[in-house]
Amino acid sequence: MKNIDKKQLKIISMEFRTIANRLITCNHQTGMALLKKFMAYIDENEIISEYIKQYVNPDDFQPVERGTCFSSMGDTKQEEISYTYQYLKYAVESYHSVYHDMAFRYAREANDAVKEFCNRIVLPFVNYIEGYLTEIGIQMGYDEDKKFMINVNGGVAQVNVANDNATVHATQSNGIDVSQLENIISDIMKHMPTDITQEEQEQISDSVEVIRAEVQSASPRKGFIKTALKGLQAINGTAQFGAAIATLVQFLGTVL
Repeated sequence: MKNIDKKQLKIISMEFRTIANRLITCNHQTGMALLKKFMAYIDENEIISEYIKQYVNPDDFQPVERGTCFSSMGDTKQEEISYTYQYLKYAVESYHSVYHDMAFRYAREANDAVKEFCNRIVLPFVNYIEGYLTEIGIQMGYDEDKKFMINVNGGVAQVNVANDNATVHATQSNGIDVSQLENIISDIMKHMPTDITQEEQEQISDSVEVIRAEVQSASPRKGFIKTALKGLQAINGTAQFGAAIATLVQFLGTVL
């Protein structure tokens, strides 16, 4: 398992939350494309993939008939994760449409059927992964720069300080006026939309924290900053909120 710091964990959590939310809110036309992206992200992300593998038992799953309607994916956490993962993997390899091949028996209307399928099958699986990432973050504490080694044993996260850890204290601002950055961030938080979900509020907070930390680090990671900006731009808000985001994008032009 590779070493990560808390900022990297926030990026992983933000990316996962974004792609999972897109799948859960998909329609009958976009479902399969988003399911493929969702499963690819899980398989390509070492932190999440290792966690899932701890639960997967090939004996839990057998290929199912097209259009099978499930009332439950298992009686235990292990069974739910194992069966859901293998079923979704089987689906992206064998099916062409989330609605026609998987969800059409969950409701009469196409989009209602896909929504019910995602809420019943995908959402519990997403919640297990989000809970795991949250657990890692809690164990890491508040040190943003310290590197941690994440191990998974029996599906339980074990967080240890990495042997080659070296805390880096940034002494430069990379040409960025930090006080101006804080003013812009303050403006963003002040105009945060009030009619958004808790997930979207967390996405805004996580994105802002990543940008603040990266801009003030000795070696800002442009990919992290760009991902965080995309997370902010994905939120539909007031004109003032949009203007504050646009100001931030323009302000960060020298870093990007």
